[in-house]
Amino acid sequence: MMKLIRIGTILCGLGFASLANVVGQTADMKRAKISNSDSLVHVAYGTVNKNDLSGTVSVLNPTEYLDKHFGNYPLEGVDAFIGGSNLWNIGSSLVLVDGVPRAITDVTASEIDQISYIKGANAVVLYGSRAANGVILITTKRGKEGQLIKNVRVNGGVNMPKSYPKYLGSAEYMTYYNQACKNDGLAALYDDATISNYASHANLYRYPDLDYYSSDFLRSMSNTYSANTEFSGGTERARFYTLVGIQNQNSLLNFGEGKNENNMRFNVRGNVDLKLNDFISTYLNVSTVFYDSRTALGNYWSQAATLQPNRFSPFIPISLIIPGATQSLYYVKTSHNIIDGQYLLGGTQQYLTNPIADVYAAGHQNYTSRQFQFTDGVDVDLKNTLKGLSAHAQMSVDFSNIYNTVVNKTYAAYVPEWVNGTPSDSIKSLNNYTTKDTNPGVQNITNTWNDQIIDFNAHIDYVNTFDQKHNVSAMLVGAGTIRRQTGDFQNRTNSNLGLQLGYNYDHKYYADFSGALINSTKLSSANRVAFSPTLGLGWVISEEDFLKGSDMLNRLKLSASAGVINTDLDFGVNDYFLYNSKYSSTDYFSWSDGTYVNRATASARWGNKNLTFAKRKELNFSLEGSLFNRALDLRSTAFFIKKDGIPVQPITQYPVYFTQGYPSSSFVPYINYGANSYKGFDFQFNYSKKVGSVNLSVGGAGTYVATEVLKRDEFYVDKYRNRVGKPVDALFGLQSEGLFADQSDIDNHPVQKFGVVKPGDIKYKDQNGDGVIDEKDEVMIGRWGSPFTCGLNLTTEWKNFTLFVLGTGSFGGTAVKNNDYYWISGNKKYSEVVRDSWTEETKATAKYPRLTTLSGDNNFRYSDFWTYSTDRVNLSKVQLTYTLPKRVLGNSVLKKVNIYVSGNDLLTIAKNRDVLELNVGSAPQTRFYNLGVKAEF
Repeated sequence: MMKLIRIGTILCGLGFASLANVVGQTADMKRAKISNSDSLVHVAYGTVNKNDLSGTVSVLNPTEYLDKHFGNYPLEGVDAFIGGSNLWNIGSSLVLVDGVPRAITDVTASEIDQISYIKGANAVVLYGSRAANGVILITTKRGKEGQLIKNVRVNGGVNMPKSYPKYLGSAEYMTYYNQACKNDGLAALYDDATISNYASHANLYRYPDLDYYSSDFLRSMSNTYSANTEFSGGTERARFYTLVGIQNQNSLLNFGEGKNENNMRFNVRGNVDLKLNDFISTYLNVSTVFYDSRTALGNYWSQAATLQPNRFSPFIPISLIIPGATQSLYYVKTSHNIIDGQYLLGGTQQYLTNPIADVYAAGHQNYTSRQFQFTDGVDVDLKNTLKGLSAHAQMSVDFSNIYNTVVNKTYAAYVPEWVNGTPSDSIKSLNNYTTKDTNPGVQNITNTWNDQIIDFNAHIDYVNTFDQKHNVSAMLVGAGTIRRQTGDFQNRTNSNLGLQLGYNYDHKYYADFSGALINSTKLSSANRVAFSPTLGLGWVISEEDFLKGSDMLNRLKLSASAGVINTDLDFGVNDYFLYNSKYSSTDYFSWSDGTYVNRATASARWGNKNLTFAKRKELNFSLEGSLFNRALDLRSTAFFIKKDGIPVQPITQYPVYFTQGYPSSSFVPYINYGANSYKGFDFQFNYSKKVGSVNLSVGGAGTYVATEVLKRDEFYVDKYRNRVGKPVDALFGLQSEGLFADQSDIDNHPVQKFGVVKPGDIKYKDQNGDGVIDEKDEVMIGRWGSPFTCGLNLTTEWKNFTLFVLGTGSFGGTAVKNNDYYWISGNKKYSEVVRDSWTEETKATAKYPRLTTLSGDNNFRYSDFWTYSTDRVNLSKVQLTYTLPKRVLGNSVLKKVNIYVSGNDLLTIAKNRDVLELNVGSAPQTRFYNLGVKAEF
């Protein structure tokens, strides 16, 4: 990985340096040199010519690659196309669909015209505080003047699970649990005869060995289907675009209500443009998304990861009940849940319900989501007032409604009593510790949730050219958003006033000033308004005489920008009154021997009216170029960002009596104190060449981000514990030194303060040499995120065939094996990892600590014993497309037909692939194989 980083750094230093923001985020739609709308790129509140684009804006046009790289998810594989697709890892980005805050899942790739990744401060500032972490601007398709265009796309595919958790069978589980008892100095829980009965599988109903991931319960694959149709066209006066799409996927569960599980998404989009006269035009966008899913009650995947295989049999064969068991046979006669005509539902007195019985008989749940999105806008050309002057306004209203419809049933689970004599495989009676089977037929509405967004913006633009070389632009914009969700006590608001001033000389030298006056109700009235200034400069070196006309270098542009964005994003979504003192009722207290009871009032914080915005301070440099007759396109940015003034409660800076533990209380105010830095570079390239009759295209992209904590409220005696100087996403824990071999090894080692320590437990390093190992010995053991992400895409075209291959990679990240699959203690379910556990016989080769029936506090805590590298390279996509020859289509209504097969997530190359591809407690990761057809009419 470091080699790749060094290579990237060298390239950056040689010239790939930084794609900053140059000119213009103007709302200019009619620049002098624009002759084709395809050269326009959507930026904040408008479009610019691609050649005039800010260096910190990267662009994807799905219409250019969707036929060779189809997927419904809009951002599939973007790491291989766009440098900085993670928006430099500075926080959650703002997603805008047609300029309105919306979710990426609100749209599908088929309805998208363009995706702009707006990264630099100068490029995002017009959006105000909410855009301080970058913007993903998605613009949907619009109709074009001309003949009606129609196309239909149909897909069908299968999802193949990559892997399932591997848990021990009953007999092996009992054997290892006995080992845990022995390690704790306890008698074995299971005798040899019992283990033998479970191992024999002679009677799985009496001695169950339940595998929740077997083909008895799961399909080998699930199915996904999708279809959409698009219509577009119009005249000079009216144009339209319409998409209707549907997707459906079933479940891997293959029994009971699981067979009916499915997820269905239906969406309709309509975009209309109207030219009312020579000066006024308007547009209307309407989108609806209906999402419905049906699932069995109970959480099958979660319980499958927790219930031991020997606890119960989910089925009781009716045929094994002895004829004289009158009461038991009555249960059979009156049961509403006879499975396959042969079985009653089984359990134990401890487990009166179970995930398998739930899927059969507990009922089902329908999840319903309805979204309506409406946008209306008007554009007015004011050229009769002043040449180049125009006005624009847009208003949107979005509404989402989500709820669950639940049909609850109750069922009886029976506990069999087996005949101990002959025949031993007979059931002499059934016990019922639960209620009877019931089906009230009542639907209950639960988990209702509403979300409403009202968004408005208006801007006045001025764009003009003087003496054919002096290009000027200006924009004054006002924008505001009001959002309210279920449970909100007040609206979530955002508003700002923006100004952009741009100039370029003959599209060679660029200067851009953009700023925003930001208002936030999260701050006191004295501090809720601030101004964010930014400046961008650019120089197209290839237009200079000493490079102009070069055979090798077709275009070379350098740019740089700097700025400060004030933001309230670091205050939290609902933290609107951090500047005020906060009091609340807390724990109960009593007096007079409990005769009287009351509650105390606690302080959560003291007020600070001087609390202000956090600030994103940025400097970046960019380079873009085209070489070898435009066969090779390059683009890169180097960035230096400091987030300063992050609000925190600085506990260490106040006397200890300002806080107390019980009742929990604090008089420490929030202040602007925290600071982080983000430094790195991104790059992207594309090379195209024709070799004989084959067209080749290779593209790649990558991003490296080094983060550092600059200021943190902390006071550690041991400097190695400081978070300052470490990555923002640093992972802290103990440093392991293997496993204790014996008691002598424990006695000669510093005392570990995490509970009882025995041979086979994890040994930790005493970092400060105080002879005691506790939280003070925690050091940095990794970082959660991957500092370097990258991707590569390859397109090969030969005759009517197109082969597309996409790969992605991430390097430098660390994760922790901290779920119950790895941290096994008490009576938790045993996974395959325990086979490497420590015993006296295996202590020389053991890779896992000793098993215990207790809590295992010493072993199961963050340490490098449990960390693993998340470095990986993925073969993310392969698609082969065949375009039917025109001679085959003849004079039919079909203009073009593509037939394609594809595979997603086909291969992961990683040292820890088995861990990376494993889901525990949820549905498995899958590989997707698809067959599709697209027809144009």
